[in-house]
Amino acid sequence: MPLSNRPFLIGFALTLALFLAVNLIAADIQSSCGLPGLLHMAGCDDDISRAGFPLVFYEEGGFAYRNNFSIGALGVDVFCGLGLATLGGMIVRGLW
Repeated sequence: MPLSNRPFLIGFALTLALFLAVNLIAADIQSSCGLPGLLHMAGCDDDISRAGFPLVFYEEGGFAYRNNFSIGALGVDVFCGLGLATLGGMIVRGLW
């Protein structure tokens, strides 16, 4: 790997990891029982599990059970994550 690509890859990886961490925090906050509820490991009654940031692409549960999955919202979330990671890599490459 050329030395000139290393700062970009470091910035890309760190920004992508930050975006994934924000997604996990958002899922924990948006879900009734937190991450254990999202992973079906909690014993909560009528819990609502949601995943996705900035758009919610997965929602399941509730008193009147519903199950929604949006491939479009997932695509927007992935596009945002990769775009921000690319921007982060370009910023780190410029500062290095």
